[in-house]
Amino acid sequence: MNNGESKKGKLALILSGGGARGAFQAGALVELLDYFERNGKRINILAGTSVGALNGMCIAQSASLREAREEIEQQWRRLTNDDVYQIRGWELFGLFLRFATTGMDRWPSIPGPDSLFDNTPLYNRFIRNYFKPEAVWNRGTVDEFFVSLCSLNTGEAYLKSITAERDVEKAREYIMASTITTVAYPPVRTTTDDPAIPPELRNVPQLYADGGISNKTPLKPILKAGNISELYVVNTYPSYPNKSEHAIRASFPNVFSMLIRTAVELLPNLYFLRDMETVKDVNNDLREWERMKEEIMNAAPDSGTRSSLKAILEREESRLSFKQGNKHIINPVVIAPDEELPVQDTDFVQPELGRTFDLGREKAREQLKNSVEKGETGTPEIIDREA
Repeated sequence: MNNGESKKGKLALILSGGGARGAFQAGALVELLDYFERNGKRINILAGTSVGALNGMCIAQSASLREAREEIEQQWRRLTNDDVYQIRGWELFGLFLRFATTGMDRWPSIPGPDSLFDNTPLYNRFIRNYFKPEAVWNRGTVDEFFVSLCSLNTGEAYLKSITAERDVEKAREYIMASTITTVAYPPVRTTTDDPAIPPELRNVPQLYADGGISNKTPLKPILKAGNISELYVVNTYPSYPNKSEHAIRASFPNVFSMLIRTAVELLPNLYFLRDMETVKDVNNDLREWERMKEEIMNAAPDSGTRSSLKAILEREESRLSFKQGNKHIINPVVIAPDEELPVQDTDFVQPELGRTFDLGREKAREQLKNSVEKGETGTPEIIDREA
């Protein structure tokens, strides 16, 4: 058992993708990590996608939760577009000219830039010069750190452990791939360990991008592993369905805004909602199973019958999917904005990032206080200090 892992199960922290919306996540993390530190909680599992992978990297390589809080705030208070990407202006102009002079049926085969933006600045700043793999391996604050990515070739989604990956360049590629939103940024060409791939093809590089293609909030694979008793999720998008006046009156004036709304916002969050419904279903199954066992045992007329019934129930329990992996009843603490944030995915601009960061802190304080008062976090402390 890792130090800090409860006998009742593990604490998991899940961080969604969202580009510049990660400022909200960063603000929420400052409050959440402070809460963990004050209550003696350790992060046993940390999983992130895209900007969640970058924020998670900062936590996993810090020597303490205090250091992680300070580092995350410092990074987001000064971050700008120039630290993340450059626009491929002339390259895109040349590609559009070739489109204009070529039949539409040949468009998919026309060579040209594979993305709207060049994200070399992000790679140099965060992956090449900032990532400290040895610190992640030391497990100062996190037992296991995972990032999600997806193969554009096969469609397979992966959750890769950076803690277990001792090839530094491969770890860099996995984190970088997790930051990629296709069309906006170029995919990463690399290989992964996948026993389902034929041996003669395992060394063939594939294109990998943001796990958010199918797993924007990498919740399902963590839950599938089991033994999670505390779950904290920081989502950078409002929880859907969102039937507020702001959402109902929103307009999407062109094809680009429609594409963003469906492919980047709604569809990935539908996966998240599906996974949260799975948590509720498993909780219900666990409660009903325990209730049924208690009724059966209470109805037994004598100790011999109770002993026989207990053996039968234990045997049958091992066959139930909702009991596999030592699953626990979980009351997830989900921190998400109530409305659309002041920034969009590619808006790494100040002071909007700072405002978004502050919104994250405020929402985290509110959600943690509500969860503690309802007894959902297992910690009696009430969050009432000043920010």
